[in-house]
Amino acid sequence: MDDAIRSFGATVSAQGRQALPLPPTSDPETIPILETIAQRVLWLSTYMIHYANKVRPNPDGMKVGGHQASCASVVSLMTALYFAMLRPQDHVAVKPHASPVLHAIQYLLGRLPQHMLTTLRDFGGLQAYPSRTKDPDGVTIATGSVGLGAAATIFGALATSPWSVTPRSMRAMSQRPWERRVPMA
Repeated sequence: MDDAIRSFGATVSAQGRQALPLPPTSDPETIPILETIAQRVLWLSTYMIHYANKVRPNPDGMKVGGHQASCASVVSLMTALYFAMLRPQDHVAVKPHASPVLHAIQYLLGRLPQHMLTTLRDFGGLQAYPSRTKDPDGVTIATGSVGLGAAATIFGALATSPWSVTPRSMRAMSQRPWERRVPMA
């Protein structure tokens, strides 16, 4: 775990997931710290893509790609989520092309070894899309370029709702909003 983050008060939950007990993000002292962490996340995620394309040996010279703009667009949001808001039981579906941001955050939290940062889009390395089965850093919702992340989060919310998900309740949810009557379990 990064020393600056450790000194900021990181704790480990019973499930082994780290939580940072930060004050609310409206606190004037918290915002500069989150901005500093966000800059580290942005640099790490951008460098992971650069390394995959320009530094790592590549005998055939083919670019492996990467999406720096997608990463940059979620850095502030994901930094605030992971370093100030998420509880150990929370799950996040990361937009597919922003997986380097997720991996950078997981590295800063001590959940991913440093040597893995150089394996983005390499055989046996970090995936371009967050994967529950292939990524070693605790992805809980796999996403992909075909919209699976949105479907997975909606189904997960329905499956854990206080209402039972039955054919009858699914029909009720598909009605027009002003006609919706969701039966309670």
